[in-house]
Amino acid sequence: MLAANTPKHPAPSARDRLLDVALELFATRGYQAIGLRDLAGQLGLHAGSLYNHIENKQSLLFELIEGAVSDLLAGTKRRMRGARTHRDRLQRFVHAFVVFNLTEKHRLMLVTREFVNLSDDQQQEINQLKSSYATLLKAIVSAECGETGCISDRTGLITEAVIGMLYGQSLWQIIDVPEQKLTDALTHFALGIIVCSRDSALKA
Repeated sequence: MLAANTPKHPAPSARDRLLDVALELFATRGYQAIGLRDLAGQLGLHAGSLYNHIENKQSLLFELIEGAVSDLLAGTKRRMRGARTHRDRLQRFVHAFVVFNLTEKHRLMLVTREFVNLSDDQQQEINQLKSSYATLLKAIVSAECGETGCISDRTGLITEAVIGMLYGQSLWQIIDVPEQKLTDALTHFALGIIVCSRDSALKA
C-alpha cells in the first residue's frame, strides 16, 4: 500500500534563517551587542559568508524594521476595510496594533528601540512609512472631531498622542490581558484622548 502523499514545505533559505536569527538576537540582546560573528555562529557559518546575503549589519536592521512597519501598515489597512463608522475604524485600527504586538513583539521592539541605529537616509524611509500609518489614524481623528475648525491644527498632535499611547503600552505591558479586552480598553483610552482634546479646543 502506497503511503499517502503529504505536502512538503520547502526548507527556509539561508537568508530567511539569517533574518529570523537577527530578529531574535537584536530584540533580545540589542543591536549594538550583536556582531556578525554572533549571527554567523548561530547559523553555523563563517562571518564573512554573511556578506553573500546582506550588505552589512545596519542594512540587515533596516530590512527588519522596514518589513515590520510595512506589515503593520498593510495589516491595519486590511482590518479597517468595511468599517461603517469612524469609531468602528478606530476600534479596528487599535485592534490591528494589538494583534501585531501580540504576534510580532520582537519586530515591534526593533521599531521602537533600534530605530536610532539606522542611518539618516534609512530613518527617512521608515518615517515615510510611519507617516502613512499615522495618516490612517489622522483621518479618524478628524472625523471624530468634526468640522469645528478650531481643532484642525491639533489633529496631528492628537494622532501622535494616541500612537504614542499604543506603543508605550506595548513596551510597558506586564499584565497578561486577553486580545479583545486589551483592544476594547485601548480603544476607550484612545477615544478619551480624542474627545478630551476636542472638548478642550472648543472651550479655548
